[in-house]
Amino acid sequence: MAYRLTFFCRSGEENGLEALDRLLDELLSAGAPLLAEGRGPFVDEVAAYALGTGGSADRLELEVQVGTAWIAESVIEASPDDAHGIWGCDLLATITLSGDSPDWPLVDRIWTALVDLWGAVAWDEASGFAVGAVEPCTGSRPS
Repeated sequence: MAYRLTFFCRSGEENGLEALDRLLDELLSAGAPLLAEGRGPFVDEVAAYALGTGGSADRLELEVQVGTAWIAESVIEASPDDAHGIWGCDLLATITLSGDSPDWPLVDRIWTALVDLWGAVAWDEASGFAVGAVEPCTGSRPS
């Protein structure tokens, strides 16, 4: 079963590939090399990569969608009353984990980069916006 962690951001990015390239640059400047395999082709608003650190952890999928209209349905579904201030977000980043050995350090690296670049707000289906309080699957607090 796959676990999805979603981030709502305000970025000003023009298209998905440029946004994802900027995010990958941030990730590479802040840690060990990554194994990256592009996914696609997609429309201009969407870009995705399979990422890994080369260790024993499973690769994860990172997808970026750009454009207020493009992600509006996701924003309204997650926060119908805008109680979390995400209305008007123009970038949606989704990390999908599957397999027996999630790469939690890489998730944390991506999470930090998204917050640093675009003030990301995290959300998942199980915990909603409280997802930062406890790491799914392990029950421990993210680093």
